[in-house]
Amino acid sequence: MLRKKKLFFSVIALLILSLLFLTACGDTDDNGNDEDQAANGDADQDNDEPSEDARTEVVWGAVQDPDTLDPRLSTSAYSEEVSELIFNSLIYPDENLEMVFDLATDMETPDDNTYIFTLREDVYWHDGEKFTSEDVVFTFESILDEDFGSPHLSRTNFDAVEAIDEYTVQFTTEEPNAAAWTSMRRFIVPAHLAPRDGYEPDEGNFAFNPVGTGPFKLTEWTPNDQIVLERNEDYFEGPVQLERIIRREIPEEETRYTELLNGNIDIAATPEREMDTVEANDDLTLMISGTLNYFPIAINHGIDDSPLNDVRVRQALNYGIDKEAIVSHLWPTAEVMHNPIVPGTWAYDDDATYKYAFDQDKAMDLLDDAGYGDGLEVTITMSNAATNVELGEMLKSYYDQIGVTLEVNTMEFSSALDLILDGDFELYHMGSVGMYDPHDFMSRFINGDGVTSYDNPEFNQLVEDAVKIIDDQDARAELYSEAQQIMTEDAYNVPMYNSQAWMAWNSDFNFNYDYVIRSRAFKDAYWSN
Repeated sequence: MLRKKKLFFSVIALLILSLLFLTACGDTDDNGNDEDQAANGDADQDNDEPSEDARTEVVWGAVQDPDTLDPRLSTSAYSEEVSELIFNSLIYPDENLEMVFDLATDMETPDDNTYIFTLREDVYWHDGEKFTSEDVVFTFESILDEDFGSPHLSRTNFDAVEAIDEYTVQFTTEEPNAAAWTSMRRFIVPAHLAPRDGYEPDEGNFAFNPVGTGPFKLTEWTPNDQIVLERNEDYFEGPVQLERIIRREIPEEETRYTELLNGNIDIAATPEREMDTVEANDDLTLMISGTLNYFPIAINHGIDDSPLNDVRVRQALNYGIDKEAIVSHLWPTAEVMHNPIVPGTWAYDDDATYKYAFDQDKAMDLLDDAGYGDGLEVTITMSNAATNVELGEMLKSYYDQIGVTLEVNTMEFSSALDLILDGDFELYHMGSVGMYDPHDFMSRFINGDGVTSYDNPEFNQLVEDAVKIIDDQDARAELYSEAQQIMTEDAYNVPMYNSQAWMAWNSDFNFNYDYVIRSRAFKDAYWSN
């Protein structure tokens, strides 16, 4: 007999504690309880109903263009925020930190190795074809196919998927896996249209002309300019209020901010240093949300005969910079990190984590011991975002002081991402986002499989043992504590910060931003006039 489980987002609730939904724009009473969720307006904004002549179009000022809109091929947050509007998944986390059903209606777990999903029967692709279990199996089998080349393969925590019937799908793992559910939330693509074999994203193929089941259809994509999404009148939950979303690429944050103030765009991420000004503006609503993002200076451990293979060099790179000064200057709301697990979550162990204080004398002694007393050269790869350019200047200055010549290689985001995924870098700066279980963080550093090629046998075993523990969080946490000590003492990379996310929008626009649901919130958004 099947044992049915209610599918709550309990893993995240335990992981995040009170971290994830923070509010940056309201008074706090003496007990530390937030009174308001958003500045200059009610975060829920449910009291205003749209008038008959209310606007039905919103212009969104975005930071970067997606690198692809085939969700199997990208881990970019910029691709994901558009894919969330075009595609659906079996399950996803909502703003209350509960996992909710999307294309699925039920899940059963007859044992610790099996997950059986019942699918909706009223879903159609944007071209009118019926959605079935074939599409789910096709999507996940292509991700599992090494020849297809999906970056999600190394982050997939189940071993097989099969269709039981037209509207039932079964996932299985060879061994119990506490993080299996995290990889079952991928967006589903159509088996009758999406390529079965690996391919390069191009303006003439599915990656630039996606067909989904979501509330919006892609009708225009002018690369590095704008994306236009039109309402899906046949959406299975019913048509949404908005008829059109225009997503303009505006990489320069000051330009985005000016465009927002001038009313040329309706919603955008504003400069962090302008938050107080935005909060005081009655025409704008500002909301800030905590994240599970992790931004490091990552180190490539897979280069033959590289100085970076010497732990003393890696430790010197950690001691050689003032992380507190860098982070507080460039990302004032961010928190300095010392390993990939976000502080305040159940798996983080502050006592086990080795923290590298700013100590340039020690850094130079380590370089001298390693045979690089006369200096060494190293290159960092990252996107050409304004904060990254300034980060490069600060890092270069710090490292010059310890005899490390840093070459800063900045470029368009998708080009930087391609180099990183190909392992063609020495150092890189880019974030890891949307990691909901500790295994999502730690598995990126085991067996040399991640982009940094970090491989420490003792660390590998601890992480692999921890994810097999299904019902004992304390036992998992103990193993992760040991793993954190090993990786930080080994200077696996240079941890930098955990970011917060924020968004500002026209106060007449009823929108409820939260980092967990992100652009899915457009589904319920509307103009009050």
